[in-house]
Amino acid sequence: MSKKPRSYLLNNAIPEPLGPATVPDKAGVEGLEAKWAPDWEAKQVYGFDMGAAKENIYSIDTPPPTASGSLHVGHVFSYTHTDVVARYKRMNGYDVYYPMGWDDNGLPTERRVQNYYGVRCDP
Repeated sequence: MSKKPRSYLLNNAIPEPLGPATVPDKAGVEGLEAKWAPDWEAKQVYGFDMGAAKENIYSIDTPPPTASGSLHVGHVFSYTHTDVVARYKRMNGYDVYYPMGWDDNGLPTERRVQNYYGVRCDP
């Protein structure tokens, strides 16, 4: 198998620490995407090469999630294991095709709206 390593995997050097570590009083995610997105884009961390050799491609096909109300542990479980596999394969040099789908018009959503408004629209 001739996997091509991603550019971010080529340098195995441990970065120098930036200073003493601090822990904030309250965790927050503000600004994280803006901070890392340019780096991810430059390194094509989530890129997919359509011309890659078949033996270098790993594809994950997932059904779209259903919007069935409040988030619960099942939502996390449904995507955590595939996300872990995708990350593992990327770290091992594969071109990973992992599209994300959304289903916001399925039956669970229809029923939720009907229950919320107290209506039934059965044909």
